[in-house]
Amino acid sequence: MSLALAAYRAATTLLEPLAPALLRARMRRGKEDPARLPERLGIASAPRPPGRLVWLHGASVGEGLSLLPLVQALAAADPALNLLVTSGTRTSAELLGRRLPPGAFHQFAPVDGPRATACFLQHWRPDLAVFAESELWPNLILGA
Repeated sequence: MSLALAAYRAATTLLEPLAPALLRARMRRGKEDPARLPERLGIASAPRPPGRLVWLHGASVGEGLSLLPLVQALAAADPALNLLVTSGTRTSAELLGRRLPPGAFHQFAPVDGPRATACFLQHWRPDLAVFAESELWPNLILGA
């Protein structure tokens, strides 16, 4: 592990306890969904469905929309496949929630803290992960 990555992991480990307060502040400004705030801390709001699960992540609206054709193609090719789509913005969550095909569902991506990402990954245990974005979150990627 590079020195920069080790420093990032150490910093996010130290700062992660501040995440709930920061998320509540964002919620007061309308940037977080109050009902789904635990998802941002890696706590799923839905059970993991049985079977294979493909996790697709796009940070915001543009990346989420770019994933839709792939999500639709995967759902059509294998209806038994579970498709978890994550994003980090309230707008993208609302948009994806309206447009995802049957067999696909949305959750918010966790903050990039070691505990939140570990909790998220331990719950979902994806068989495959696809990231469509330019924002790369080291703890999430390393955990996956």
